[in-house]
Amino acid sequence: MKFGIGQPLKRLEDNKFLIGNGLYNDDISFKDQAYMHILRSPFSFAKITNINFKKAKELKGVLKILTNDSIKDMKINPMYPGFKVKNKDGSEMIETYRPILAEKKVRYVGEPVLAIIAETIEIAEEAVDLVDIEYEEFKSTTNIKNAIENHAPIVRDELSTNICFDWELGDIEETKRALKKSNHVIQIELINNRLIPNPMECRSTIGQYDAKSDSFNLFCSSQGVHSLKRKLSSILNVEEKKVNVFTPDVGGGFGMKIFNYPEYVLTLAASKLTSRTIKWSAKRSESFLSDIHGRDHVSRAKLGFDKNYNITALKVETFANMGAYISDFGVFIPTYAGTAMLTGCYKIAKAYANVKGVFTNTNPVDAYRGAGRPEAAYLIERLIDKSAKELNISPLKLREINLIDKEDMPYKTALGHTYDSGDFKKNLKDCINISNYKSFHERKNASLEKNMYRGIGISTYIEACGGGGPEYCSLKIGGNGQIEVKIGTQSNGQGHATSYAQIVSQVLDIGIEQINVMQGNSIEIPKGSGTGGSRSMPVGGNALYIASKKFLENSKKALVKHLNTESNLINYSKGFFEFNNKKISFSDLTQLFDANKILNVDAEWSPYEGTFTYPNGTHICELEIDKYSGIVKILDYTVVDDFGKVINPLLLEGQVHGGIAQGIGQAILEETIYENDTGQLLTGSFMDYAIPRASDMPLIKFSYNEVLCNTNPLGIKGAGEAGAIGAPPAVINAICNALDIDHIDMPARPQRIWNILSKKGLSST
Repeated sequence: MKFGIGQPLKRLEDNKFLIGNGLYNDDISFKDQAYMHILRSPFSFAKITNINFKKAKELKGVLKILTNDSIKDMKINPMYPGFKVKNKDGSEMIETYRPILAEKKVRYVGEPVLAIIAETIEIAEEAVDLVDIEYEEFKSTTNIKNAIENHAPIVRDELSTNICFDWELGDIEETKRALKKSNHVIQIELINNRLIPNPMECRSTIGQYDAKSDSFNLFCSSQGVHSLKRKLSSILNVEEKKVNVFTPDVGGGFGMKIFNYPEYVLTLAASKLTSRTIKWSAKRSESFLSDIHGRDHVSRAKLGFDKNYNITALKVETFANMGAYISDFGVFIPTYAGTAMLTGCYKIAKAYANVKGVFTNTNPVDAYRGAGRPEAAYLIERLIDKSAKELNISPLKLREINLIDKEDMPYKTALGHTYDSGDFKKNLKDCINISNYKSFHERKNASLEKNMYRGIGISTYIEACGGGGPEYCSLKIGGNGQIEVKIGTQSNGQGHATSYAQIVSQVLDIGIEQINVMQGNSIEIPKGSGTGGSRSMPVGGNALYIASKKFLENSKKALVKHLNTESNLINYSKGFFEFNNKKISFSDLTQLFDANKILNVDAEWSPYEGTFTYPNGTHICELEIDKYSGIVKILDYTVVDDFGKVINPLLLEGQVHGGIAQGIGQAILEETIYENDTGQLLTGSFMDYAIPRASDMPLIKFSYNEVLCNTNPLGIKGAGEAGAIGAPPAVINAICNALDIDHIDMPARPQRIWNILSKKGLSST
């Protein structure tokens, strides 16, 4: 079918973006609009001893200055974790909160202290210079290793240490026994470096309060309006129906726009206090300080093997940085989201993991593209490669021995997941063939003649996605017979308007130009679970598929009743019902009866209880390292994925390319660095924080195997995060191969590589 499922259509959305007709949150303005500027803490850990903003308040154009006391007077609640776990001893983790504005203490550089509301943003920024705040600075702790030491400063008053939870998964005794019986035990210690998401569009928000209806409107760049609606109503102490959230076009999210932030609450509070619409837009430097960060783990792991190189057991200990406050899903990401995937694509009968959450004087950490699964894939894939080196067996052979066979599906892992489908060995075999892996040594020798060290690295990956609650959608006939779709997910640039329209087009057998998709409006769309965890197509797409079939069935039933005839006497094809040689379009239905009263269809779809989808694949990276500078150049990149049923292969490939770019960024470029003594963010701009450029990216050879998922009607597995999961271990494995070393931590920057070359005597002329 021309427009249906499986067709490589270009995005319908692109035309408006290319000609500048996109509508982003910062494009929205109102007549009575005032502006908010956040005064942020310059210290990573300090007591606020005095605040004097009398002069600032008197500045012409300043409308209001909000403090923590202002928030308390309005009966506004602080922010609480959206997810908690039990400690391994069975006790509940101690609940900590995050104030909307700093309360007595500041705990990281950039924490909001005051919100200044003024007629213009320039006046609000000028007022900052007239505020006098006195701090009593404390010694801070900004990295995990220092934070868990006995003498470390305690970040949270509620706790006696910086460990906020101590959680486990798996069977420790069985895992220990299996490791003890193993013929070989390989160990690794690694760091999963902290990242700053940096979407193209910085966060912004517009808050409105309507005194007549006692209701709030929030416009913001988000990944789903309904979760924000629920959170905000709880924080503001109002009924959910009193809060409406709207999200227009979004310029990237990568996880960090799922969450509620203090600025969202503050614009609403300020609107109520001033009876004005309040707008706030982050500058890029402010985003570095205030957006949720990702990753930041330190892990130690052991992998056991028998005499035939079969894996016997896996044991992992991870310390996960939470920052100074626990974000919405901050606890979920390193525990169930990531740790449960540590066994990867391998047959590992016994596994155990212990995760400790650690408070530090840094920005909160939460979901970033892949959200725990990249951390898990990186650990197991680095461990497999290190094991191959120590056992003197090829990394390819070791994977072939231990990958789960297609015939073993469904396969229950030692950490609780049940993989419903997949052919991991075919993905590996195809990737090996496409990448010309077996002729690598010829190319390696050619590189040596040019003073280049050439390396090749394999990584397999699997992720659990398609969760996050049910998704809602509705269909109705709009003007001129258009089909209007409303759905509770939120596009951040993935091309939802195209992919969703293809599903409707497939079912209704109509042109894609007849379908309009709406997202991001909590009034028009009553519920939804938003976008995150690669769930939009596996969950939202299936909801839409079911709704479309229901819509077609209801249309025919209504027509049968209206014409007083039998169902088999009405045929349907290409958007027309045919009866007595007369064609009836969807537009005609609106003339025959009240179509939207009869045909307005809504549907929900939720994954079967306890099930996820499991996208999987193989990445192979080939690169060269300059002998004299340590600079890495990625020459060839091959990926073979299994995303189940593919809706649009063109958009799918784009998603994979984007994820690989971010994975390469983590592997060789990106690192968030806080100064040890002061806790200042040293990588607070693009002058100091490197993200990949076009010149850093190789041409990517992409292909896929369609092994349908067995747990949803369309057989979709999801794809949004896959590239970012498989890329970091593939790149680091290739670097280790090139340098003939056991391990190098990310990011493998030129200086770090050059130091290794120098120590090995390989960098000299």
